[in-house]
Amino acid sequence: MHDQPRLANAMRVKVVALAHLGRLDEARAELSRVLAIDPKLTIAGFRTFVLRVHAPELLELFVTGLRLAGLPEK
Repeated sequence: MHDQPRLANAMRVKVVALAHLGRLDEARAELSRVLAIDPKLTIAGFRTFVLRVHAPELLELFVTGLRLAGLPEK
């Protein structure tokens, strides 16, 4: 993230990690930066995109973290 601070995939991982650590203010701030890059991102869209590449349990871990951070469902 240091070399590519606008890499959305890495930013989403950071959002999820911060949310699961209970650092919700930081997760929400990072989510705001993600949404500045990808304003159409939603839980539904994320599920559709990621379902093809990740195991269901990993998908749910991400969805839960994104939801905790405040990502809209649709």
